[in-house]
Amino acid sequence: MSTLKVNTLEEATSGGATYFTAKAWVTFNGTGTVAIRDDGNVTSITDHGTGDYTVTFTNALSSTNYAVAGAVSDSVPYGRVIALTESPSTASRRFEVVSGNNTPNDEAYISPIFVE
Repeated sequence: MSTLKVNTLEEATSGGATYFTAKAWVTFNGTGTVAIRDDGNVTSITDHGTGDYTVTFTNALSSTNYAVAGAVSDSVPYGRVIALTESPSTASRRFEVVSGNNTPNDEAYISPIFVE
């Protein structure tokens, strides 16, 4: 397998946009014993209680100005969102999975992504 190393990826057309890539991502089971299903640049998940997790990065991100997005399974109505609960760190990120009425919930599939 070959490795491609570049500093910046840009669209080839004139004035093309710069591409930003995920610096870390993970999909894990948030019910029962928390377990990573698959990941990129994630070393562990810590379960702090119902719906409350920390993702620890294998390699630190370059700054705390990264974006977080994600998806979770929805075991009951009202939807679920990833709510950021602390100031960001380059080494890890703590968050909660909460329902539409702001109640923390464990879910079977939790998939956050971290982009800078």
